[in-house]
Amino acid sequence: MKPSLETIAEKAGVSIATVSRTLNDRAGVNADTRERVLAIARDMGYMPNAAAKGLATSRTYTLGLIMYDRAPQQPICNFPDETMLGVDHEAREHGYHIITTFVNQGMMQDALRVPIIGQQRTDGVILVGPELKASFIIQLHSSNIPFVLVDNLLNETRSDAILCDNVTGSYSITRHLVAAHDLRNLAFFSGPADWLSSRERCQGYENALGEVGAEPRVVYMEDTTMQTGYRAMYEALERFPDLEGVIAVNDATAFGAIRACKEQGLRVPDDVAVVGFDNVGWAPLHDPPLTTVRISWREIGIQAARRLIDRIDRDAPASFQLRIGTELMVRQSCGCSPDDQDEAGSMPAASR
Repeated sequence: MKPSLETIAEKAGVSIATVSRTLNDRAGVNADTRERVLAIARDMGYMPNAAAKGLATSRTYTLGLIMYDRAPQQPICNFPDETMLGVDHEAREHGYHIITTFVNQGMMQDALRVPIIGQQRTDGVILVGPELKASFIIQLHSSNIPFVLVDNLLNETRSDAILCDNVTGSYSITRHLVAAHDLRNLAFFSGPADWLSSRERCQGYENALGEVGAEPRVVYMEDTTMQTGYRAMYEALERFPDLEGVIAVNDATAFGAIRACKEQGLRVPDDVAVVGFDNVGWAPLHDPPLTTVRISWREIGIQAARRLIDRIDRDAPASFQLRIGTELMVRQSCGCSPDDQDEAGSMPAASR
């Protein structure tokens, strides 16, 4: 049984609120206090450490890959397949195998409910996606189970993470709409504000608009699916009658936005430009072909596995972060012609 927050607080000599903030990776706790609370939580079995003991005493030569269970909502996404391929390739190069599992909201309440953790079946885990809660990740941190984050990052607690360059990618595609198509009245469709990718891609969009003195217009969505993109487009058209273009946080929401435009009799890109982020397989086949940002998910998977194996083999301390570059994929949904695409093709995301 986990110790209560009260027990940890008493042992650490801090308030219950301080313990709660620490175990949920929230701001307002200084670094020394945070490390002390995490150490005490670990010693007291905040994450019941049977799994950790198993990991410490025997090697399975197996890596766990944990993702959030959202497949029915998001059927068009590259990152699960491409990331798994990258992880599997690098793992086999080092004599490891991978086990993939998906978690839901209930399982994130207690890390031991995830079988590959509770049954001591891996030497370490890769946690993929912004939906994985900080409190769930902190449980693994408190148990000394080696882990690496992908498309996620703890704000206050040191951890390893492999990420794409969200800010530069979003800046580049927004800058393209501004510079190549002279658009200023642009909205950004953001996922939940506490998701790293949403925050960083919004930042890149705001940076590009700030250079030309344009006002940011952000529409927040509770998720990043075709359905939420569809609804966000209706909201944006109502809020911003002079809307000229949309930068969607991912391709799925861009597809939903284009569908809503068509229902409203708006032509993409003649009336409203719509661009995405991810470069899913359907993007070049869509009507119109989607201008977007390509993420090297396979390379991200390779780097995540490489780092995790290094953690396991050398007991390296956590705090390593690596950002993989992105590419701007110019197609017709932004207003470029097929000839423009032939000339531009794919371009590295611009540096700021």
